[in-house]
Amino acid sequence: SGAELIVLPDEPYRFTADDGPEAFPALPAALVDGRLLTWYGPSLAEAARVLPSALR
Repeated sequence: SGAELIVLPDEPYRFTADDGPEAFPALPAALVDGRLLTWYGPSLAEAARVLPSALR
């Protein structure tokens, strides 16, 4: 697939450690605030600051 990381947001569906990562057993998964990925405005400014560390 070429994927290195599975990003699981908490919206519009709230993924949890119990129901998301097991679908991709060979890849690391990051549970993140969906607002940082999908909302515009101030959330995007926060996303640039927060997401790099959340996706490691």
